[in-house]
Amino acid sequence: MAFSEEIERVRGVSGELALRRGTAGFEIVANGVFLVSAANAASSRALVGAAWPRVAGDSLDVLIGGLGIGDALDEALGCPRVAFVTVAELEPAVIAWFRRYGGAAARRAADAERAGRARLLAADVADLIDGARGMWDVVALDTDNGPEWLVRGENARLYASTGLCTVRTALRPGGVAAFWSAEECAGFEGDLWDVFDEVHKVTATDMVDGRSLSSVIYVAVKTGDA
Repeated sequence: MAFSEEIERVRGVSGELALRRGTAGFEIVANGVFLVSAANAASSRALVGAAWPRVAGDSLDVLIGGLGIGDALDEALGCPRVAFVTVAELEPAVIAWFRRYGGAAARRAADAERAGRARLLAADVADLIDGARGMWDVVALDTDNGPEWLVRGENARLYASTGLCTVRTALRPGGVAAFWSAEECAGFEGDLWDVFDEVHKVTATDMVDGRSLSSVIYVAVKTGDA
């Protein structure tokens, strides 16, 4: 994806962050490593959308880890079954950039916040999940490039077996956890099966510079109470 303009550069919680804009939209880079861009809209939306067929009921409470460009949040707010969305984004600058440059999606998010249907928190989603019990119907994690392609080493705790157990505990019975990954990760899929009752693998496709790029959404289901 070709970029022609750097909009802002800041020192963030986990290092240097840059917001860039090109022909396809915005991109966020952390410490020189690509995180997310507008070209990833389809897979970001699929992260949340993959949960809908696998979670029952209405008045769903959704937790999204990682705001990015805002596509996962917009997908969640567009689902009539969703009552409330919490977004935990580690970097305050990413939230500020979304509010400033997010266009229609940012306006929809602001309307949802005013209506008491959403909140955007500058927080580590792992801290939010830790100690939570039966709080959410859906937990969707796009906190990094996947379990084996970490930009921020601290995120490894979310993908470890102990982290997966805390995610399961934070879900309500029948709840769903979705994890975005840049590529397939057989070891991580096996770890999910050790913790959850069902595991599904969904392929999402983005078009980047005229090329089709696939990513993987791992969807894990908690069918029991424990």
